Amino acid sequence: MPPGAKESIQQIKLDHELHTCPDCGYTDGFHVSFKKVKSSKKCHVVLICPQCHARYQTEWKASLDNEVLKLNGRT
Repeated sequence: MPPGAKESIQQIKLDHELHTCPDCGYTDGFHVSFKKVKSSKKCHVVLICPQCHARYQTEWKASLDNEVLKLNGRT
C-alpha cells in the first residue's frame, strides 16, 4: 500500500454524481482501482481520493474475461 493510503475501504453510493470526496472535500474526482472478488471473474471498483487517499468501494463491478478487464463490454 502506498505511503499515506488509508487501509479501510468505505462503502459509497452514487446518487446523482460523485466527484467530491466525503472525507476531505476534494472536488476534482477520483482515481480508480480494481479489487478482484475471490473465486470470481469480477472486480469491485474502488475509488481513491487523490488528496487524502480515502478509498471507497462502489456498487459497480467490472468483469474479467481471460484476465482482460472489461467495463461495459469494452476492453
